[in-house]
Amino acid sequence: MKATNLTSVNLEKGGDIAALRQIALTLTEAMRFTSFERTRTVTAAVELGRNAIEHGQKGRARFSLTDVNGKPALGLTVIDQGRGIEEDKLDPTRDIVSETGMGLGLRGVQRIAARFDVDTGQEGTRVHAEFLLPEPQCAVEQIKADALAALEAYNAKDPTAALTEQNRELSEGIADRDLLMQELHHRTGNNLALIVALIRMSKSQAKEDETRQVLRELETRVGSLSKAHELMQRSTDSTDLDLSDMLDEVTKNAERAFTGDRQSIGIKLICPSLKMDNKLAVDIGLIVGELITNAYKHAFKGRDKGVITIEVTQESDEGLTLKVYDDGVGLPEDAKRPERSDSLGWRMIRTLTFQHEATLKVEGQDGLCVEIRFPAQG
Repeated sequence: MKATNLTSVNLEKGGDIAALRQIALTLTEAMRFTSFERTRTVTAAVELGRNAIEHGQKGRARFSLTDVNGKPALGLTVIDQGRGIEEDKLDPTRDIVSETGMGLGLRGVQRIAARFDVDTGQEGTRVHAEFLLPEPQCAVEQIKADALAALEAYNAKDPTAALTEQNRELSEGIADRDLLMQELHHRTGNNLALIVALIRMSKSQAKEDETRQVLRELETRVGSLSKAHELMQRSTDSTDLDLSDMLDEVTKNAERAFTGDRQSIGIKLICPSLKMDNKLAVDIGLIVGELITNAYKHAFKGRDKGVITIEVTQESDEGLTLKVYDDGVGLPEDAKRPERSDSLGWRMIRTLTFQHEATLKVEGQDGLCVEIRFPAQG
């Protein structure tokens, strides 16, 4: 017969043992255990639960309807998150008892159970025991129905306990989800860092100037995303990010990407500490990364040095203003307007600006100056 789960109990504190005992009593009574067998089975359940709390930090007990050699049985599985049971304590001639010296010990439970199994290791311990129902018995489906009805009646008598258990299960589910998300973010960060490293390796091996230029731009873009992801993971508030930290990482990444040229181009960052929604901070970082790349490519032709300045100001009523300007050659009068360019970089800048309902202005005298005004955040 395939085992059917009936109910489960979290085991974290002494009060949970009382709940475990009451559920074991409810099930053994519904399954028509004799008084003697009911007492032994309930005592075994309490012993396993107490061991999980005392030795395993915390655990969980699960009751099921199963069978032993074709005969119906009450199954009890108790798992914990401890460091396992020492091998010498699993000696069949030696009992494992609780620290208080009370209870049956695992060997006592084993003698009572029709089937008994222990699986232990550094990750925790799993104990499974099965207790035969008395004979004769009605059909298995009727046993199951009686057990579930008894549990429903028990929960109805104490709705607070049932609600507490549901809330605890919800909290555990949220904790599991958060753990999975942390692992996902960790792997994403590692993958982004690996991609940046591969781009740098390819750039160092590239022989053509055009290839190196493309790889520099790609390194800046992916590097900005990688640093944004890293900063979001460090942030104590998952919805906010410090823009100054974001832009500092972007400028360092750009300088690293474009080092090795004959030119000496410096980057100056003027930005106060500004906490803001992480999407806006990341998008501003991407915009700045593209504008720095454009300046490296076009602003200093025929020159051996120059400065790119990133300046951020904020007025509470007027929002945030971003300026990226250089002391380069500027725009010739007959030059095409860069903000209308179909290049990938300018398409990205226009798209991100539009998404935040910001305004874009470009001036080309005495170097190129790009000014973007973001409305105040609601």
